Amino acid sequence: MSTIDKVDIAEALITSYPELSREIANNIIDMMFEQISTALICGDRVELRGFCSMIVRKRKDRIIRNPKTQRYIKVDPRGVVYFRASRELIKLLNKDYHPAESSII
Repeated sequence: MSTIDKVDIAEALITSYPELSREIANNIIDMMFEQISTALICGDRVELRGFCSMIVRKRKDRIIRNPKTQRYIKVDPRGVVYFRASRELIKLLNKDYHPAESSII
């Protein structure tokens, strides 16, 4: 299992569009992530067709217990990004999955 980072995305962009410089490819990727972040911060829904949709869900404040110290702690309200994969992505992920062949050992 490998990790894909911004450098890998920039390389794929440069490979697909050789006329782009590395600097321009990096700027495009940075702008894209900045726009997604700004939209989520403003409370907008982000949809990348064929890939995913993202929204921010608000979590209420709550009391939790630290399992190490057994002390109760109040956690402040916060926003959590909710990621939902598109139907197309889910189909691609499960294309070669055959439950009858898999086994848990």
